[in-house]
Amino acid sequence: MSDPAQWLRAHRTVPDPAVRLLCFPHAGAGPGVYRPWAEDLPARTELWAPRYPGREDRLVHPFALSLAQLADEIADAVAAGLGGEVPLALFGHSMGAVIAHEVTARLENLHGIRPVLLVVSAREGPSQVGPAGLHLLDDEELLARTRSMGMQPHADAYADPELRDLLLPVLRDDCRLLENHPSVPVTRVRAPVLAVAGRDDRASPRALMTSWSEATSGGFRLLELPGDHFYLFSHTKELLSELMPVLSGEARAWQ
Repeated sequence: MSDPAQWLRAHRTVPDPAVRLLCFPHAGAGPGVYRPWAEDLPARTELWAPRYPGREDRLVHPFALSLAQLADEIADAVAAGLGGEVPLALFGHSMGAVIAHEVTARLENLHGIRPVLLVVSAREGPSQVGPAGLHLLDDEELLARTRSMGMQPHADAYADPELRDLLLPVLRDDCRLLENHPSVPVTRVRAPVLAVAGRDDRASPRALMTSWSEATSGGFRLLELPGDHFYLFSHTKELLSELMPVLSGEARAWQ
């Protein structure tokens, strides 16, 4: 059984939570990217994030062998550490959307926990074929491809040689996980799904995200917000306002 303390980071806990929001980082990132969200959440909302190995305070831990293994570990930790008594909503951005979907399926099918909402952000639907071979590009090509998606937090860290040596292997390995993860057959979850696209996101435009409707037997909604691939960091308040019914404890708002 995965150790929740190793696999989950609490950015905000409250005495009597109405809902827990579990946020999955994008490729190359760690749980710290969601820390600022704690300031804009409703009073009874907890904020958690999975701690992928190989980054931030898990720098010495080896990368996951596969995205499926990563999802297994996180689902086990969520079941053991958070349980199912408090309603749980999952948010995943880019690579995080794929992992959040896989974790939702495991929570439902293996642990008897049905999240009240799965939010998939800036990632083409599971039946779409994403870019291939990114993890095989040289350093400059990989960084150029990442920069072309838009401005992400702490992007200037790659200009520091020491930080670059720490961050690039993480980004490359995350690309490997995604590119080696099978996209079919599509796993259908029972939780309702909200797919969110940045209006100027050329990597994962609205049209490519419609196939997320195939990944749920619950309700489905597609939402478009201003911004590029990393819209969620420049338009955080707009995004959270869309989630407010669930984050305010209205567990059936999306069902």
